[in-house]
Amino acid sequence: MKTKLFALSVLSAASCAAQAQSTVTLYGVADSYVEAASAGNGNVMRVSSGGVMGSRFGFRGSEDLGGGLKANFALEAGFLIDTGASTGTTTIPTSTVPTGGSYMFQRLATVGFSGGFGSVNIGRQYTPHFGTMAAFDPAGFAMSGALNYYAGPGVGINGGSLADATTRRDNSIQYTTPTWSGFKASLFYAMGESTGAGQPKSTGDTLNVAAGYSSSTLSAQVSYMTEKTVYLLGNTDKYTDVAVSYDFGFIKPSAIFVRRRGEMTGAPALDAYQIGASAPVGVGKLIATYGQLKNKTTANADSKAIGVRYDYPLSKRTTLYAGATRISNSANAGYTISGGGGSSAGLALSSIGQDPKSVYAGIAHVF
Repeated sequence: MKTKLFALSVLSAASCAAQAQSTVTLYGVADSYVEAASAGNGNVMRVSSGGVMGSRFGFRGSEDLGGGLKANFALEAGFLIDTGASTGTTTIPTSTVPTGGSYMFQRLATVGFSGGFGSVNIGRQYTPHFGTMAAFDPAGFAMSGALNYYAGPGVGINGGSLADATTRRDNSIQYTTPTWSGFKASLFYAMGESTGAGQPKSTGDTLNVAAGYSSSTLSAQVSYMTEKTVYLLGNTDKYTDVAVSYDFGFIKPSAIFVRRRGEMTGAPALDAYQIGASAPVGVGKLIATYGQLKNKTTANADSKAIGVRYDYPLSKRTTLYAGATRISNSANAGYTISGGGGSSAGLALSSIGQDPKSVYAGIAHVF
């Protein structure tokens, strides 16, 4: 009897130890704002989602496999606070051949390993190209972030068609090195998984390399990405990103430059840049950005954007914010204002060439 009790106690202890080595976390963001806006068709008051961060919920976890090796996963879904709708229910065909299917975890779905060698993740995930822009934007690629408005869709720096989105890619594998004296690099490859029916088998294939350096004050990163596009079969779009920031303490300026070129006639040739800064003001943070998009393909299709925002933390998890932003479009440009990562519907323009503007205030809660 004593032997059985001893065996049961050992098994119970082993089970508890195994559970202690595994963790699963529920997390998310609830972010909504009210804006008074105009886009050439009169003033409008509306409630939107994702002023400073796209609203989302997700699960992430890891298991300690011993020897410094961990197995990890992440599943993240987006939603709109103003309506409760899922951002994954609308068809977003980022595979080579649009299937008409919906996403359950549109924002992120990965599994992989991490250890002293760095990390490897497989699934649907952000490209280093997008990560370079987002990491150096003081507005967090959200409201009042000029570059956010030019990241797509349409013929923005990330646009072309829904089927070749460059923010996230399905069917991807990414290796990220550990940090060595401030240096880190990433290698990303996404498979288009084309059957070759009516298009090259390489259609949708995406390759992205990036490298960066970060210290207590200086940060810099470069990224180069190629993508076999769907919107123009046989074409390869090439993206080059350069970003830098320096923290002086009383102010942190940053600059981002993005160049997009295609190999074939008809592929967009675009340059975009943003200069911005953040500075502590009181207990909060004041943010300002200015950016331009230069369209080298279409005449009179350039655009300029400017924005300011103040973030006021009520606690470590809850932030009040308010700001103003404006886009000045040339006659053939139709860029508009939208929230974090395009998580809210863009302000509808009355016609191409209009100059949208917005004054807004909101609240973001992280859980």
